[in-house]
Amino acid sequence: MKQHAEIDREAGPEAASSHPGDRAARNVADNAAPARAAPDTARQSLFEFDPETLVYAWSDAGFVRGVFGAGTAPDGARHSLKQVNARILGDPPGARAAALTGLEESYSCRFQVMAADGATRWFEERGGWIGANENRRLIGVLRSIDHERAEAEALSRRAEYDELTGVLNRARLRERLDDAIEAADDGRERGGAYLVAGVDDVGGINSDYGYVAADEVIRAVAARLAGVLGDREFVGRVAGTKFGVIVSDADKARVREVCIQLLNVVREEVIETGKGPVAASICLGAADLAGVDAGAHVVMAQAEAALEEAKRMGRSSWASFKETTETISMRKRNSHMSDVILTALNDRRIQVAFQPIVTDLKETPRKFECLVRMKDEDGQEVPAPDFIPVAERLGLVHLLDRRVLELAINTLAMTPGIELNVNVSLETVRDPVWAEGYLSLLRANEPLAKRICVELTETRIIDATDASIDFASELKALGATFAMDDFGAGYTSFRNLKAIDIDILKIDGSFVTGVSCSRDNQLFVRTLLDLARNFGMKTVAEWVDNEADAMVLKGLGVDYLQGFLIGRPQTTPEWLPDGAPNEPPAKRG
Repeated sequence: MKQHAEIDREAGPEAASSHPGDRAARNVADNAAPARAAPDTARQSLFEFDPETLVYAWSDAGFVRGVFGAGTAPDGARHSLKQVNARILGDPPGARAAALTGLEESYSCRFQVMAADGATRWFEERGGWIGANENRRLIGVLRSIDHERAEAEALSRRAEYDELTGVLNRARLRERLDDAIEAADDGRERGGAYLVAGVDDVGGINSDYGYVAADEVIRAVAARLAGVLGDREFVGRVAGTKFGVIVSDADKARVREVCIQLLNVVREEVIETGKGPVAASICLGAADLAGVDAGAHVVMAQAEAALEEAKRMGRSSWASFKETTETISMRKRNSHMSDVILTALNDRRIQVAFQPIVTDLKETPRKFECLVRMKDEDGQEVPAPDFIPVAERLGLVHLLDRRVLELAINTLAMTPGIELNVNVSLETVRDPVWAEGYLSLLRANEPLAKRICVELTETRIIDATDASIDFASELKALGATFAMDDFGAGYTSFRNLKAIDIDILKIDGSFVTGVSCSRDNQLFVRTLLDLARNFGMKTVAEWVDNEADAMVLKGLGVDYLQGFLIGRPQTTPEWLPDGAPNEPPAKRG
């Protein structure tokens, strides 16, 4: 089940702003950070090609003169085919040559040019023949595509590297960790370890120096960690203030040596920030790669548990994962939270908060997302991150899914004209018994199902594609719609998008926040929107917090907006009738 993003954002101090960085971080930032898109300077010129004289006649003489130099005419509006070809790097494209000699009716190609000013540039050339006999001529356009290529390269790099620090992002580090585990398991390597490094007291740095300085510290730590690692070792940012380090093909002595190096390199010199020097340190948690029965997710969880142990020992500490201590601790936490969840379900203390979703800022909301909430015995709200992961581990999350759906159905029965989105967990979707129970509740209330949209996060869909396809098909047969939440956070393939028959894509909030001032985010959102349109899907932008972002998103073509600007989640909004949502439809008077 989705952990509500708005709770996580308020709880954590790990905003990702931009700043030049300090001396230690600049090397990573300059060499590894995704390239910012250059200003849009793309230009083009129409042309007519005469097959008799083999001469281009251009509509924009100034533009082509800067590319091909002086032409055959005084004003530079004409160039011979030989002059143009001489500027093309490598052999001229075959499709273009065939078209210019009349063998093809039309063509489109891309090529590099050594321009008259010495710069290397990329161009796209398109053309086609018109007319007949002595009036036959080729009409086309030459267009600069340097800017497009720069944007494409930046987007590609963003898929690999963390934007703030320039090190690998979580997804790519996890892929390399899977490879390292496989190599250790089949004997190709000696083993090694996965380390997770957490920057100490980032909350204090935020408080004393501000978020911009904290970002500078995070960048500097990334640079220092990367600077001491060898060729068989990798670092990536796995959370706001945490870095994962893979130490491959290494014995215990090498792992210990790396841990000590990492601890020392961060604390040995203060980090210079725009707000003054900061003395930073890290704690480390280590988990062995050898003898792992499961994949990267298990090793990463073990390292996180070891990191918690290291933090309890104090700053600049490190600890290795130990099955016994973690098992005992986990059992105690799970046992307690299990009782809390089950009691809350029995006492009807599981609630939903309704967050509005609109198509326009001036619209009166009629569509809402149902976000799960739980109160303890004293009436205090328990944060979603405190109980949802435990419910997933203990196999209780399907009970929460079912209860949220019941509350949504009750609300719809008492409130005509309202549409609701509900989140479902992967555990419910892929378990045949739980999935059937969920769908049976919808079948029993089929007239209301047409006003329900069921959401499943992208990162979970790709973990069980076949089950997701079947579940979505059953939902849509009942008239409900199916949405992929947090789209852009994972790596769903085009094949899966089509196979699952998704109705709505909810764009991950990390690409929405600050979109009005981030060209990279605008490019990414525009790409996702084009993808959605091609598949006939509607789009929702989450985490919309200010009017500037909202206006940019609507200008880009987003269908729906959701976030604090539109409205915060409320358990008792004004439109909710008395008795809803706890009163079931059958008991309505």
